[in-house]
Amino acid sequence: MSKINQELNKGIRHSLIGKYSLYLLQITSLSILSRLFTPEDFGTLAALQVLILFFQLLATSGLAPAIIHQETISVNQRDGIFTATLIIGISLTLLFIYLMPVLANWLQLTNVNLLTYVLALNVFFSALAMLPLASLQKDTKFIIIGKAEMLAEIMALMVCILLYFLGFGVVALAIKLLVTPVGRFVFYYHYSVQTEIGQAKFGTQIASILPLLAMAKFQLGFNVLNFFSRNLDTLLVAKYFGISTVGFYEKTYQIMRYPLQLFTFAINPALQPVLTRYKHQPNIIFSAYYQLIYKLAVLGILTANIIFWYADDIIFILFGSQWLAVSELLKILALSIPVQMVLSSTGGVYQAMGATKEMFYCGIFSSIVNVSAIILGVYTGEMTVLCMSLVVAFIINYFQCFYVLHYYVFKIKRLKYFVLLSLLVLISLVNLLFESTNSDPHDSFSFLNSLYNIANVVLPIVVVGGLAFLLNRKIKLQV
Repeated sequence: MSKINQELNKGIRHSLIGKYSLYLLQITSLSILSRLFTPEDFGTLAALQVLILFFQLLATSGLAPAIIHQETISVNQRDGIFTATLIIGISLTLLFIYLMPVLANWLQLTNVNLLTYVLALNVFFSALAMLPLASLQKDTKFIIIGKAEMLAEIMALMVCILLYFLGFGVVALAIKLLVTPVGRFVFYYHYSVQTEIGQAKFGTQIASILPLLAMAKFQLGFNVLNFFSRNLDTLLVAKYFGISTVGFYEKTYQIMRYPLQLFTFAINPALQPVLTRYKHQPNIIFSAYYQLIYKLAVLGILTANIIFWYADDIIFILFGSQWLAVSELLKILALSIPVQMVLSSTGGVYQAMGATKEMFYCGIFSSIVNVSAIILGVYTGEMTVLCMSLVVAFIINYFQCFYVLHYYVFKIKRLKYFVLLSLLVLISLVNLLFESTNSDPHDSFSFLNSLYNIANVVLPIVVVGGLAFLLNRKIKLQV
């Protein structure tokens, strides 16, 4: 096994251990809270959380990947950057307090004054946690990161449940969103003493942040575009379909994103720190990356099939019977899982190669496509059309993103690997053919219904077999 594969496997293994432990805890937490709070409660918070997430994105300013990309950072630079994040956090917190009532008024939400100040502190601590987290990521200390995030999640869940039984209602959910970043900052900061960058203090060289902005500006631009293209649907659904509907839609999207969290989002933190060491050897990165994404694609197929055929059971187990209305939407969005798993992994490669400018241009294209899909869905007034439009948008973005990756980042035109990958990520769409033939579920002797049953039972088995084959075979690309 090559050195890059050994390093990548080690980083991914540690990242998976940390992330999987956290996701298991988060799923347990969500299962508990979904039975305490109503879809309307989650809908209110989902709409407001769009603004929170945007300010969290601005708070990091794309600086974390820029810090990881740097070979060395002096003590004075570190402390100056930490002070700069404090100033950024305070500024964005004040701006958030000003803008939150505007968003609430547009969405026709009432009694959000307390929520405004609670959620504003979320923005502040998210900004302050950026440097300690980046220092841990740079040293690939993903198990420690997972430990810190689990401790913060446990604290937040306990506080939320306590406040719920004290009668705070939806405010209890909002305070959970506050306790989580506070806890993460405290634990990130505590453990950052073990890193090469070290535990930051407040310093005077605030200008140390400026050189990082050369790379961070494109990263930030991409993040902003990606944010709006991925979250505009939540705001428009809340505005034109109602808070209760956005509560259901948000839960549907959340379930669909679990596989991305379990696989791609867990792997991504390990990609940039490891691949950056080989940034001047694109052939090596190309080979290692394709070996990884073939496995991701097969995992995506397996997951998409299971969610598509067993959507009702999954929803009932996770959230209870009051959420079963999201089943049809979940089945549609599940078809995009293989494409999204592969597409979401590209960010680490762009960052490792220092190609944040190319990534920004991809962000412009994908934003236009995603926003067009969202507007089409909202215009029709049908949630199913909205979900179908998003699936098509993800597929278009996949082809565009890999075109740029091959021709402008790797500058390697070995398209046979891309063709094989494309067949893998699109094969889940075949499920629609079997689903559409199930017109008479009571006629167990009909040929079409037999096909339906075969697809239901056999396809996941076939995918598992393919997964086992790929995972046990060393894919050697001749680049």
